[in-house]
Amino acid sequence: MTATQEQAIKTEPFDELIADFNKIRSLYMVAEPLEAFKLIIEQEVMLGLILEAHSKIRELFPSESLALEVKTDPEIAGWRSLWITIYTKLEVDEALAKLQTLDRTWWLDASLAMSKNILNIDVGWE
Repeated sequence: MTATQEQAIKTEPFDELIADFNKIRSLYMVAEPLEAFKLIIEQEVMLGLILEAHSKIRELFPSESLALEVKTDPEIAGWRSLWITIYTKLEVDEALAKLQTLDRTWWLDASLAMSKNILNIDVGWE
């Protein structure tokens, strides 16, 4: 195997990760892409969940703006998590009911794939 072939094998998974992250950036507004990418690298299972979440969210929130945001907790040093925020103009009760439906029908089971709870889904208002 040549050095070029070895390099291609080593970079292939990373290239796929970059391609998937670029797809995420086409589906969500990503405020801090580098920080979001770092968190995804820490727990790559999030990549598939973020991509799948888009179609699941669109079933309930067909036209809302979607953002992927890095949030920190000022009380816990170094703690960061990713949040998918569904920005809506719906009334509070309707938006929360739809979010609860998303939780019950998909998210609560899907999120069990992560070893750490660093990906969350919430609603926000425009």
